[in-house]
Amino acid sequence: MPIIKKGVRIMLTTISILLICFLMLVVVLLLYSPGKPVPFLDKSGNPLAGSISEKIHVHINGVDQGMFIKGKDITKPVLLYLHGGLPDYFLSRKYPTGLEDYFTVIWWEQRGSGLSYSADIPPETMTQEQMISDVLEMTNYLRRRFGKEKIYLMGHSGGTFIGIQAAARAPELYHAYIGVAQMSNQIQSEIRTYKYMLDEFKKKGNQ
Repeated sequence: MPIIKKGVRIMLTTISILLICFLMLVVVLLLYSPGKPVPFLDKSGNPLAGSISEKIHVHINGVDQGMFIKGKDITKPVLLYLHGGLPDYFLSRKYPTGLEDYFTVIWWEQRGSGLSYSADIPPETMTQEQMISDVLEMTNYLRRRFGKEKIYLMGHSGGTFIGIQAAARAPELYHAYIGVAQMSNQIQSEIRTYKYMLDEFKKKGNQ
């Protein structure tokens, strides 16, 4: 019995230590990363008048979808950014794009990714058609919120596959569509890349 009691005490002590460490980690993370985007500041260190810097969720086509909205002048044109394989807003702090000087930028994290992830999203809704519909619904939300007849749409990599189709379906909603690392015929692209790699290896005698 004494051995069992000692084992229980050790287990409880270990659990308590782990719980304390976890709580300390949470506190540290909240201090260094409170979950709110950094505001734009003026020369005096105060929030820049007329700027916007927020993280929000909007209900789009039955799913809560999250985004960061950043801009130094809320009256500037609105730019909806469609990320590729993964949300890349987190890179903008270390590698500033400068887009916020000219636009109110919507760093939207699309259905099933980043801020918009939920295990409750029905798998059958993760389709090309649904993604295009989400883009158009998000566009209309932004038009209403910012009082714009049209906005700009930018896609990067995988985001271009959805973005260019959304722009083609409803060109009246957009001033322009901007493709970065534009996808066109992806199957042909993969075939050509594979052939190029094989040819290069053969030239070097690498079997």
